[in-house]
Amino acid sequence: MSSNDALGRLSAALRIKTVSQLPGPDADYTAFDEYIAFIGKEFPVFTKICELERVNGHSLLYRWPGKNPKLEPILFMAHYDVVPADDADGWKHPAFSGEQAEGRIWGRGALDIKSQMTAHFEAAQTLVGEGFTPERDIWFAYGFDEEIGGASGAVKSAEHFKKKGIKFAGVLDEGGIVVSGAIKNVKSPVALVGLGEKGHVDFTVTARGAGGHSSMPPATTAIGVLSEYIRRVEKNPMPARLTETVLSSLKAMSVEMGTAVQLATGSPALFGGLLTKILGGTPETNAMVRTTFAATMIQGGTAANVLPATASANINVRLLTGDSSSKVLEHLKKLGEGLAIEVACGPAAEASPISPSSGEFYDKLIGDVKAAFPDALLAPYLVMGGTDSRHFYEVCGNVYRFTPLSVGNDEKNTMHNINESISVDGYLKMIEFFKSFIRKF
Repeated sequence: MSSNDALGRLSAALRIKTVSQLPGPDADYTAFDEYIAFIGKEFPVFTKICELERVNGHSLLYRWPGKNPKLEPILFMAHYDVVPADDADGWKHPAFSGEQAEGRIWGRGALDIKSQMTAHFEAAQTLVGEGFTPERDIWFAYGFDEEIGGASGAVKSAEHFKKKGIKFAGVLDEGGIVVSGAIKNVKSPVALVGLGEKGHVDFTVTARGAGGHSSMPPATTAIGVLSEYIRRVEKNPMPARLTETVLSSLKAMSVEMGTAVQLATGSPALFGGLLTKILGGTPETNAMVRTTFAATMIQGGTAANVLPATASANINVRLLTGDSSSKVLEHLKKLGEGLAIEVACGPAAEASPISPSSGEFYDKLIGDVKAAFPDALLAPYLVMGGTDSRHFYEVCGNVYRFTPLSVGNDEKNTMHNINESISVDGYLKMIEFFKSFIRKF
């Protein structure tokens, strides 16, 4: 594998505008077909040896046959859809240029997560060229609608595997990363290996009031009622809790987080309340210990001089392990007591199961993480967002989320934001990581 060729292929991948498409008659998958053709053209050795199945049109399942079909296969995952981007937002380099500049490759999908997908291809193609054959089957699964929930992609692929009776020894998807500067008082980089992920659900809150002319308003309008309700939601969060995964993560980082945190993680039964209070001080750590609420959209009123009869808001909820959408609905309804409020729960993705922090697949993964990032603290992690891998627990109990890439906090925050980019050195290291990890199977 030539490094320059590998960088050029990632650049080309980022130029293809595979922006997530809502299913329906207006969906345009031209760019997705272009991307699939790109894979076949740029990775001919990989695509020749790996059998491709397309599920529901654009979900891609590649099988690399191993020597021993009796061994359970493993599964690598990523997705090739991306969120929208607009150059007018202030990108230093155009959002779909794939430009190489300043030691980085720029473009939507550089971090989330075409880089992981092409790194799989680069690693596998190089190993095939070296004559390597895995002991067991290795599968690669790539979704095309992860950014909008995965219902047409990952869900259908998981159902496909279940129907065929295929179970995996381990699954590795995106989710965790090696990050520096994201956690207060932790100076070392932290390798966050995701064992599970929070759930998510949207609630629609509707307030009702008297309509009419704005020249004779009531004491409180529908918008006022809604505002009061949102204030209650923000002032009355769900209780903070220390889950086993988060406690393990904190123990791993406590050596740099100060005496109070070290003491609390060592005796959570005594000092758990103190610890959750400390963690509640920043948005990043608060999200680790509680189900969070965020009012993300609001609607009400049609004209400047008309009182709206209704006003509504969307409350985006991220569910901590152990909380459920029904439990949150009960909480939100209680907060509306005494107000003309209706609360409706949308489709829910409940918090995922937690994968074990032991076993052959996990041990091999952790071994390679330590080897690749020797200066990092290793921390089990509860992923705050959602991934396609949450749909695969029926075909594997060992589902992990990790992208072998070291980033600073500012770099991390370009994900779904302007100036998304990946360092050249980081990407090449990612390829080497997957080469090493695949060799272990």
